[in-house]
Amino acid sequence: MQRRDIQVREIMSSPAVTVTPETEIRKVARIMRERLFSGVPVVNESGELLGLITEMDLIKRNAPLPQPQYIAVLSALIPVNLAEARQYREQLRQVLATTAGDLMQEEVVTVEPETPIEEALEAMLDPEVTMLPVMQGDRVIGVVTRTDLVRLIEQLEMAPDDDAG
Repeated sequence: MQRRDIQVREIMSSPAVTVTPETEIRKVARIMRERLFSGVPVVNESGELLGLITEMDLIKRNAPLPQPQYIAVLSALIPVNLAEARQYREQLRQVLATTAGDLMQEEVVTVEPETPIEEALEAMLDPEVTMLPVMQGDRVIGVVTRTDLVRLIEQLEMAPDDDAG
């Protein structure tokens, strides 16, 4: 078995364990802890992907919230650093989240069952991507995690070298 011949379908975990937008954060955390998941896809009642919650989302939600600096001008407060103010608003949104729909990331990198494994490996080079939902049309049919990829790498490393002669 050579890496270039492998498709995502061969290593994905299926069916995917998912949550709905209404799932409470404490239940999301319990599912992730009990199953040792790095994240869970958030889907609607039809199984269509809406977003993703990762361990980092849960950690950020519970981390201290640094206050941005403001300048008082007349009766208005103007942020000193706009990027810092935007980051504060995003962190505040996470802190106030009570359901999966409130906390989830809506922009999610996905793959299809036929996706070559090289593309999944490349996507996982991004530290923000810890899980790839596997899509069949609009529906989540599985997930690929870093653990799935490490398991594959181990199998490839242990396989005899076909070119040895």
